[in-house]
Order: sequence, then structure tokens, then C-alpha cells
Amino acid sequence: MKKYRAGFIGCGGIATAHADGYRHVENAEVELIAGSDIHPEGEKARRLAGEHGIRIYEDHREMLEREDLDLVSVCTWPRGHCEATIAAAESGAKGILCEKPMAVSLDEADRMIEACEKAGTVLAIGHAHRFSPQAVRARELIQAGEIGQVAMIWGHCTLDLMNNGTHVIDLINYLNGDSPPRWVMGQIDRPHKIEGRRNHPDMPVEDMAIGRIGYGNGVVGFIELGERASQSFSFRVIGSDGVIEVNNPDGPPLKMLSSYRTEGWHTPRLDEVYSTVCGELEELISTVEGQAAHRSEAKTARVALETIMGIFESSARRCVMEFPIDVRDFVLERMVREGMV
Repeated sequence: MKKYRAGFIGCGGIATAHADGYRHVENAEVELIAGSDIHPEGEKARRLAGEHGIRIYEDHREMLEREDLDLVSVCTWPRGHCEATIAAAESGAKGILCEKPMAVSLDEADRMIEACEKAGTVLAIGHAHRFSPQAVRARELIQAGEIGQVAMIWGHCTLDLMNNGTHVIDLINYLNGDSPPRWVMGQIDRPHKIEGRRNHPDMPVEDMAIGRIGYGNGVVGFIELGERASQSFSFRVIGSDGVIEVNNPDGPPLKMLSSYRTEGWHTPRLDEVYSTVCGELEELISTVEGQAAHRSEAKTARVALETIMGIFESSARRCVMEFPIDVRDFVLERMVREGMV
């Protein structure tokens, strides 16, 4: 079993989840070495250092220069993802797990991908729900034709596009076999003029968003986010011969109604629940070792960000946006600056 040295850029709450994930991977021995945080004396950084015995730096560039790290978790606020990821790749990291959203613009996302490809670094993005047992099983049932030809996948959640929306869109993509999107149309509303929310204190956010996405395989995705949407992170997959529900708050995490079965609503058996972050990290290590392709590798994850930017731009232009979405900036920020929302 190979040994790896790991570190963190950003030592907040999500870094704690990553640390626990490293501790429980079964395909490698991972030693936690160091972390960096803009508040090195803050409570969260001190707690991470105390629980895992790591050194804390204020500047991630100094950490990357002094420490020989194989694996790096980028757990900063979104505006820090691009620079931190590029710095980690250029320092010689073999694998990087960067939290979602991947970046705040497609220009940043492409710079991250380019830097990692140049350095030979595996870059995965933290769309952890691809590793939940109910999502994995739902995708298997869909691909096995249990509900016939899929027509629509509907997903919704609380908060905004760059926060929970990236998870909603990415999981729709995953359930749909990552068929490429062809067009997107959307609308946002921002009456409260909020600047920063939860783990995204460094950017503007909208209060409500909807989006309709057309995929290459004919499936339509529909998303709802924000204060007037259903607040549960749940999905309904509608096919020609049945329905699959994922994370229904009033029922089991996965259930299916299929014309091919006689028992009515069926609750498929799921694998044992485990840490989705641990799953992400195990697959990162397997990819570094050339044994697998990460299901949330950067180019796959970029599609969710591209779709978000397409929804923003569709709202700004009041039209359908065709893929590829040819905008390079943070569209919502531009809309706020120009007084559009």
C-alpha cells in the first residue's frame, strides 16, 4: 500500500471533513502534514491542527514550498480556488481535490485544467453527491432501463446556484450519464441584494433561480433553487415506464415505480452508507495511480459551472443559450455591476 503526504489550503469546516476522509481511505496510507489559512490563529485552524497534528501556515505558497505534498485539498472560499489549485499543481502535487464550485468563471476553470494537465496532476472537484449510494444505485437503474426512456430529471434545493445549485446540476448530469448539454434557458431574481452567504461570503448571490437544460440524449433537466423552491436536495427522474425518486424528504433515500414490476413503489437495496468525501479521496488516489478515472474529474465538473454561467447569461440576455457557453467572466457579478439585478 502506497504512502501519501497530504495538506490543506483553507482550514475551515470542509477541511475537517477532508481530514476525516484521508484518515479512513482504505487504498493508501495518508499522513496529514500541513494546512494554510488566512486566519492561522482562528478557532477552526487551531482545531484542525490540534486534532490531526498538522503545521499551520498563513500563506499557502510558503506551505507548498516547504512541504513535500502529494495530495492537496483546496477548501478555500470560491474566489481562492483557481490560484490555490494552480499553485498546488505547480508545486508538484500528484492529486488535488478542489471544493465546489470549481471556480467563479469559465476562464478560471480553464486555467486550472490547463495548469494541472501541464503538471501531470489529477484534478477532481468536490461534487461529493456522485458518491452517495442512492445516486449511484439510481444511475444504475436508469442505465439498466428500469423506467424506460428517460424524459426529464427534476432537481431542487435551497440557497443559490453557486452554492447548492452546482450540486443539483452536477447530480442531474450524473444521473443522466453525463450526456453533454446542448442548450440552457434560465431566470434569476435578486430582490434582497445579498453579498455573501454561508461558505460564499466573497461574492454576490441571487435569491431565486430556475433553469431548463436540453441534453444531447433528448433528456430535459429542470432545476429550482432559492427561497421559493422546494428546500430539499431531492430529485425525480421521469421515464416512459416509471419514476425514480432520490432523497425524497418524506420517504426512503431511493424509491422507484416501474411498469416492469408488480409491487408498486419499490425501495431498491443500497450499499452501506459511507463518507462521500472518503469516496472522493479514495477515487482520487486510484486515479493518481492510474487505476481509475475520477467520476468528478475537472472537465466533467466544469460542465456544471458552464451551465450555471449559461443560466445567468440567459437571464441577462432573455434568450436560450447554446453550448458551448462563450462567456469568460463571473456573469452574476457583471449583472450586479451593471444594475441588472
